[in-house]
Amino acid sequence: MPDATDINRPRQADIAQRAGVSISTVSRVLAGEKGISASIQTKVLGVAAELGYPLRPANSGVSMPLDGKRIMAFMSAERATGDIGAFYHDILDTLRALSQSEGFELDIKLLHQAQIDETMMQRACEADGLLAIGLDPEDDKISRMAQGVLPTVLVNGADPAMAFDCVSPSNFYGGRLAGTRLTELGHRKVAYIGPDHRHTVRERIRGFRHAIRTTEGTDYNEVLLSTTESGFAQAGDAVHRLLAEKPEITGLFCMNDAIALGALGAVQELGLSVPRDISVIGFDDLPFAELSTPRLTTIRVDRREIAREAIDLIRRRLLDPSANARQVQLAVHLVEGQTADVAGKAKTND
Repeated sequence: MPDATDINRPRQADIAQRAGVSISTVSRVLAGEKGISASIQTKVLGVAAELGYPLRPANSGVSMPLDGKRIMAFMSAERATGDIGAFYHDILDTLRALSQSEGFELDIKLLHQAQIDETMMQRACEADGLLAIGLDPEDDKISRMAQGVLPTVLVNGADPAMAFDCVSPSNFYGGRLAGTRLTELGHRKVAYIGPDHRHTVRERIRGFRHAIRTTEGTDYNEVLLSTTESGFAQAGDAVHRLLAEKPEITGLFCMNDAIALGALGAVQELGLSVPRDISVIGFDDLPFAELSTPRLTTIRVDRREIAREAIDLIRRRLLDPSANARQVQLAVHLVEGQTADVAGKAKTND
């Protein structure tokens, strides 16, 4: 006698009837067999999700093909010139490569959040999915455009309200890594330099602050830059002001590598040595971090993996539009350069 819970459970025959294919085709698609067109796979998997057909763990390798889909990408531009910033180049390159290999159309628009108008909203809503890259859900236009209308993934972003799928590096852990490294090296007078304009960045600061403040005898400082001040020169000016007020500081953690290089240059201008007098740690491990002199100590972010995960999240959302929001944080790790060393080394070597 069948279990009562099986009475209303959808069957493969139900999927076949709704999708207009044979039961054997449904079975082959759900088993992940090859040799079935992308359009048929998409239809069968879509109907299965719509009917609530349970995909067992054995079928977890089944993925929705994106062939023929149109994915809109709104990318955050740093300036009106359309500069997306060094961090996003690898993400964009990987998305383009994925669109070619998987056959979906990628429509990229560079903009500031303030530039999202009704025409862009309409254009995005005509797509099958939206990647909001470096943008935040606080913008009411993104929320109105996406919630309940368009499958949306925040790329290098986070949503504390858990309304959107998101992928980002583990910012709290990355900040904590930097703070832990400085305290392990004996630094007790430290500072964060950078903006706090996004949730992802605030998590980075929170992780760093946690590592410092849970270490006995530390003195934690912040120099918060506005987003318009977050460049190389402005970071250098901030370090000059900070060290004039607090010359006892020996460790600096910067929001990203560009700010870290600005800090490094300012320390050297003051006649101090990195890392003998002051240690500097960046974030992102962009290509120029390896070319700096000395080589920058930083937190590595796998930007290409962020792009790949974003496409997987879009795929999942198209397959199951009613699924709970998923927030993915990718692991980061410390890259040991030559800009962080034991505190007080200059004094002990004199």
